[in-house]
Amino acid sequence: MSEVDRSRIEMLREEAERHRANLAEMQQRLSELSATAVSPRKEVSVTVGNQGVIKDLHFPTSAYRKLPKKELAELITNTIAEAREKATAEIAGMVAPNLPAGIDAKAMVNGDISAEALIPNESRMPQVFEEMRKRRAAIIERGPER
Repeated sequence: MSEVDRSRIEMLREEAERHRANLAEMQQRLSELSATAVSPRKEVSVTVGNQGVIKDLHFPTSAYRKLPKKELAELITNTIAEAREKATAEIAGMVAPNLPAGIDAKAMVNGDISAEALIPNESRMPQVFEEMRKRRAAIIERGPER
């Protein structure tokens, strides 16, 4: 292996390590993520975690007592939906820089993108890998040296 190949491999190893560190940091931030929504007139406040699970629901004022049950239920449901939407937007913002170009992070977080869209094709493959693949193919085609 030439010195150029060794330095490129070392450069790729360092880049992979940076990616691993960035992903570990993102995973930590995701695990701590929460989002809060408050109804327009502050009758209810809802906090959800990174998967949209309700972590806290409380009534900051006594205004909720004046609402009919059906209206209160709708208000709570809408506020939960808003908190979940905020959490989804935050998650999408975190993962977007790590996705291939052209992938909608929010659609991915919502499960609206197939796994195939995330698999890199040869056109996205780093040039050094393509060069190494071609060299290896040439060596295999030539056969073992004697």
